[in-house]
Amino acid sequence: MLPLKKHLSTLIRIPTPDESRLEYLRLDKNENIIPLPLKILSEFKKALTADFISAYPEPGTLYKKLARHVGCKLENLYLSSGSDGAIKSVFEAFVEIDDKVLLLGPTYAMFYVYVKMFQAESVEVKYAADLSLPVEKILSQIESAQPKLICIANPNSPTGTVMKPEDLRQVMALARQKNAVILIDEAYYLFYPETCAGLINEYSNLVVTRTFSKAFGIASARFGFAVGSREMIECLQKTRPMYETNAYAVKFAGIMLEYTDVVKKNIREALKGKRFLERELKNMGLSYFKSYANFVLIDVGSKDKAIATEKALKQKKILAKGGFGFPLERCLRINIGSVGQMKRFLKVLIEVSAVREKKRVSL
Repeated sequence: MLPLKKHLSTLIRIPTPDESRLEYLRLDKNENIIPLPLKILSEFKKALTADFISAYPEPGTLYKKLARHVGCKLENLYLSSGSDGAIKSVFEAFVEIDDKVLLLGPTYAMFYVYVKMFQAESVEVKYAADLSLPVEKILSQIESAQPKLICIANPNSPTGTVMKPEDLRQVMALARQKNAVILIDEAYYLFYPETCAGLINEYSNLVVTRTFSKAFGIASARFGFAVGSREMIECLQKTRPMYETNAYAVKFAGIMLEYTDVVKKNIREALKGKRFLERELKNMGLSYFKSYANFVLIDVGSKDKAIATEKALKQKKILAKGGFGFPLERCLRINIGSVGQMKRFLKVLIEVSAVREKKRVSL
């Protein structure tokens, strides 16, 4: 038996399935499934020269483009392999054995993985059944638990909820007072336009992480980044691998920053699809939670029905996500797409759902 670290022996990681998802309507992983136009794909292809493929990444130009996009200085940026790479760097830089990490549960799965990986202690503030979570509960836990790190996904996944800007400021202020680092993961930024990136100079203990896997639609590139004060980024740089991320991520992200008009157009199209989906769900008599991210949580009645519906949809070449714990155990999560993609999903849902309504749906 190999001498695995003891604390990792109980860390369970689900392997990536061998089966390809590319032949399905992919509504299970909160990707941006609206296709990029051919002009962008053509630029990707043109970038793939022999020299490019054989060379190490050169991120200098991307740093400049990204700084203009975010509205910050170069010294305020840290590039990473996906936003989870930046999040891991925060744990590497600040979290020591037995430190406490405050989470709002349920939340992004990698937060839990990194707490275990770095031998920290998780302190969870739980959402209620209606997905409410008063900021007073968070502030109280900060006071009592004295966490080293506070992780807040805003919007949160899997709940789709957000914290009000004024509530976030209260948490940031108390975290600064307690000498705690506060990480705000903004994976769904642009689908939800509020951001804390403009507060990095006011709160040196703040780090904001983002990804190009959602709004920018290049999940395969695995590109993310962090925004923070100069002091914060200097701390993260101490954990940087030889190269921040791969050359394909650097090149593709740089190209996408030249086409933010296309990104915004696709977001508008997806949000139109979201409104359509919500309206038709009401017509079907199905309730759902309000979400500020690029997905909708549909209440199908029970956890068993959610899992059964997920399996039935897969047989019809549509991927969805069920099987959540409290307070989302009754839910099926659907990431949004165009109106046409949402129509396709709804037609199949009517066929396979355990909750069949005879109300007419305007498809």
